Amino acid sequence: MLCRAARIGRHAQRTGSLGGLSADGQSVACFGFKNATNSQRAAGYRFKSTVTPAAKDTSIPLNSKTQYTTEASADGKTLVTAFPNGLRITSEANPGHFAAVGVYVDAGSRYEDGSTSGYAHLMDRLAFRNSERFTSAEAMAAIEKLGGSIMSSSSRECIMYQAAVFPQDVPTAVKLLADTTLRPKFLPEDVGELQATVPWELQDVESKADMFLPEKLHEAAFRSGTLGNPLLCPIGQLHRATVDSLAEYHERWYRPERIVVAAIGVDHQQLINLCIDNGFADLAPSHPAPAADQSDSNGSWFRKILATGGANSRIAVPSCKSVYTGGTWFDSKPDVDFTQVYLGFKSAGIDNEHGLYVYAVLQMLLGGGGSFSAGGPGKGMYSRLYTRVLNQHAWIESCVAFHHCYTDAGLFGISASCRPRNEHALFDVIATEIEAVAATSGKRSSFRRPYASQEGASLFEVKRAKNQLKSNLLMNLESRMVQLEDLGRQIQVSGRKVPAEAMIQHIEAITPEDIRKGAAELLASPATVLAQGCLAPLLQDGGWKLQSERDAIHKSFSFANFNCAFAFMTAVALQAEKMDHHPEWFNVYNRVDITLSTHDCQGLSSRDIDLATHIDEAAGKYISQN
Repeated sequence: MLCRAARIGRHAQRTGSLGGLSADGQSVACFGFKNATNSQRAAGYRFKSTVTPAAKDTSIPLNSKTQYTTEASADGKTLVTAFPNGLRITSEANPGHFAAVGVYVDAGSRYEDGSTSGYAHLMDRLAFRNSERFTSAEAMAAIEKLGGSIMSSSSRECIMYQAAVFPQDVPTAVKLLADTTLRPKFLPEDVGELQATVPWELQDVESKADMFLPEKLHEAAFRSGTLGNPLLCPIGQLHRATVDSLAEYHERWYRPERIVVAAIGVDHQQLINLCIDNGFADLAPSHPAPAADQSDSNGSWFRKILATGGANSRIAVPSCKSVYTGGTWFDSKPDVDFTQVYLGFKSAGIDNEHGLYVYAVLQMLLGGGGSFSAGGPGKGMYSRLYTRVLNQHAWIESCVAFHHCYTDAGLFGISASCRPRNEHALFDVIATEIEAVAATSGKRSSFRRPYASQEGASLFEVKRAKNQLKSNLLMNLESRMVQLEDLGRQIQVSGRKVPAEAMIQHIEAITPEDIRKGAAELLASPATVLAQGCLAPLLQDGGWKLQSERDAIHKSFSFANFNCAFAFMTAVALQAEKMDHHPEWFNVYNRVDITLSTHDCQGLSSRDIDLATHIDEAAGKYISQN
């Protein structure tokens, strides 16, 4: 599921977070906060206490003394305890009939390299199996006896383990969470089972466009890795995974400075004692923090941990700053019922707090859905993609705005589907809607629409979008599990908790001009374009035709003379050499016939589409007729 902290849109409606990863691979992060680099006073914390509890008898070896410091938020609702090893424990004592507790590890697919690609996914699938104190059968029996809910999930920026249980069962839940996160046993039979079952999972995901295409969207948008790394373990990597390599991955990433333990409806001191009893406080950090002494009685080391997100780390963490590149991906499936298209652009991440709220409101303003809906309040029936797209074009099956949001970047756009043979018009329709919002209010975009009464977002539209966003936020924060994930991820990413009241104030401050500028900034970045289904109309719109006898595209060019034709071929050859992707061509005097296909995959790929685009641009300089 992806980390939900900033998930916006349909994920916000489901999870309560504003913004990216769920089971379909979309990521998110906590909505409405910045990475904390300022003082904790600005973050709303006040010093509370420094405690040194006595070690307790337990089956897990403990140090003789454990020091920790606890602080409370300005409203007193959120407590955060930091240990010298970098571990952070946070809780909110919200009343309720059951409690929720979770462990959040700052790891995920964006941090992976070629040797560990997909390992976060495998760690998720190995959760609650064999560990130091439980066999798989014993863990399953304990979970069933709890009668609550316990789960794990991995995303691009977080691996999370969560449980919802009755208050009296919290000690058992913490024991299970501690063993699966801190002391797992990687056995050959468990790895063998993964290697047998994960291919079926990958096949199932590939068959579901709403899960598979967002993954391809990220791969195309972030080609340099990080956020473009696969969320699920690739088949080739799966068969290279071993007991030793998984143990090394766990040792590398499951460090106390990368871990947050969070709880809702649990007494904070009880949570601290449970974490100490189960060995969280005795984890060795990647780089030991200086011993706390009397000079640290003011909690300075605590503030340092909160401000940096953990103790100073010498862990071998790769450079993981995301780099948005944009790109294309096309998958020809002429026999499917609907063609799916995605149009995406670079947007704001969590580190851009104002931008994050702007795109949250913009997503609500665009809205969208399917061609069939039961309607009713809150269904977005008055959003732009309903009134201007779905209600105007009967051939469009669905049209929805999306926003995947991460710590340092976001991906905003529109996904749509239609019956075959309308694909060439579909991209124009959805591109128009983004451009229309970016236009100055009262002015038309370059795409003329007779039914578009005005282009830029009106004050009324923005107010309605903000109301819908606030409603979704507050409604989903009624869920205890959403409260838990929101708390854990906010503390993990920024070291502070932004309350719902502050989020509401940020949303209220958004203006129509903010929306216009946000949409305009989207269009300033390279586009990410995906299409799956019947692609012939898309190709033929540019003069390229699918060949009937093979999976390839073909186009003929005519020039004024041989000199122009040869100059054109030279330009194409230089570009093809740069791309390491060479065309098949035939030349007679002023005529050049070009065929494109990717031999590595024995068919069409996005490399063919990219080269075709460059070929058309080069032809425009020399062609006399086509």
